Amino acid sequence: MGLLGKAIARNNLDASAASAAPAAPTDVQAAIADFHRRTPLFHCIVLRGRQDVSGMIASLDAVCIGVSGNSLVLLPGALDRELFAHRLSQSAGLAVLFQFSANSPSLAIETLGSYLR
Repeated sequence: MGLLGKAIARNNLDASAASAAPAAPTDVQAAIADFHRRTPLFHCIVLRGRQDVSGMIASLDAVCIGVSGNSLVLLPGALDRELFAHRLSQSAGLAVLFQFSANSPSLAIETLGSYLR
């Protein structure tokens, strides 16, 4: 079992996993800017529905933010975005609404515009 599989299994055993708390647009923008400082090239994955997938992505140095009833996952650019979007979607039972790569916070915030309202 790979690292992501182990993290998913560990998270599934944790019955106290709560929904990701929704973040205000300014909080989302600050989180994206902070993530960009640590990881200049990053991926954004928007999952339909709000669920805390932090346990599934903790070992990946990734972040999950609740955004307008959905979950925004920020992944380091070195990871395979398509693979992780598929695995997260299947494991969390949430459909992937949108995914893209970015190299600046402004690009990510502009691209996510409709999801931040």
